[in-house]
Amino acid sequence: MDGRDVARQLKMELGIMSDNEDDVVKPVEAESKEEIEEDNKFASSDKILESGRAAARELLKDMLAEDDSENDKGVNEIIAMENEDEIEIAKLLALASSVNAELQTRLEPSILASGNQSAKDHFSLTSRKSHSMTICLVPPPSATTAWEQLSAARKKCKDPGFYRWPPHANLVYPFLEFKYNADMEGSKDGQRPNFLNEIAIHLSKAAADCDPFDVTVDSFGTFGGKSRGVLWAYPKSEYSQACNDDDDRDEPLIKLNSLLEQQFPMCKDQRKTFHPHMTVSHYANNEDAAAAQKELESKWEPLSFHVPEIYLLERQGDDGQFKIAATIPLGVGSEVKMHDPPVSFPAMPEAEEEWVYVERMAMKNRRKEGNKRRRSGGVSKDRVVMEKLPEEKS
Repeated sequence: MDGRDVARQLKMELGIMSDNEDDVVKPVEAESKEEIEEDNKFASSDKILESGRAAARELLKDMLAEDDSENDKGVNEIIAMENEDEIEIAKLLALASSVNAELQTRLEPSILASGNQSAKDHFSLTSRKSHSMTICLVPPPSATTAWEQLSAARKKCKDPGFYRWPPHANLVYPFLEFKYNADMEGSKDGQRPNFLNEIAIHLSKAAADCDPFDVTVDSFGTFGGKSRGVLWAYPKSEYSQACNDDDDRDEPLIKLNSLLEQQFPMCKDQRKTFHPHMTVSHYANNEDAAAAQKELESKWEPLSFHVPEIYLLERQGDDGQFKIAATIPLGVGSEVKMHDPPVSFPAMPEAEEEWVYVERMAMKNRRKEGNKRRRSGGVSKDRVVMEKLPEEKS
């Protein structure tokens, strides 16, 4: 019942249900107490299942409407499923992820207060997930050739995110932002430094288990459908020297995703298999994205850069630019450097050019129209076809 109460409150906060709606099914008439309990159990299960499906559908709409579209690939994987049962299950899992994050936020401070040591193995302070925060791969500022080539490709392809995002591959997105906890000691200004310190500690733990590595960008792909398309570059990662450790059989970026999720288990928003990708641009449909891919590949020269660090990025407001909130060196002995306030990458534009604003507004309008069609059932039969991502190293 505690779990249902939390889910109920979460749905109210999301606007999926009002505070006067009732998720509890009234008992049906039966000949005995046992029959009443049995009937109520099935009736309540059906009600909860349907409520969960409805909530998951709304949550999926919110994900599809998210302005940044950095979870597009995962959302499209859900839509691409041919089996309706699989679709419903995927939606319910998305809802369960949000409920689980809310449960952890509410319960873990009290667990820590009670002296449970195992809870300290990962980050557990009160927080909220935010699309204004991300942990990602970005070519270091010293990799000027990579910055120039990737930026030129994004500009040529008229990337709507050219001003707001650096060339990047998300590792954990959305990430966590500070949330004041009235049940804990200290004012808002007093709790925030402790929050940032704990974030830095757990980022260091994850980064210490992954050595610096190299990234090569020499292939591209697309995903989308009739109403959207995304062109992406594949950041193939590998260690500079061969590793004999069985734990290092995965690509470094895949390993980093796993290490970070271990430290921040409430942020497991990636799909079953993590596929690193760097968004190049967004299009009205996948056909346009595929055409852009063909043209870009015909002139692309493979590029490589060394990755000694990854970054925690933060933006202010929907129109804000993602800046460095923390620099996270890789390898044993790494010490996270927090930047408060966040600092810009040297090669990022200082202002949003007119063409970027026009492309961004066009993308936003396409999404609004797409959401309207989905709500009316106009595209319920459309299937998104995703091209196979490059094989990951075994």
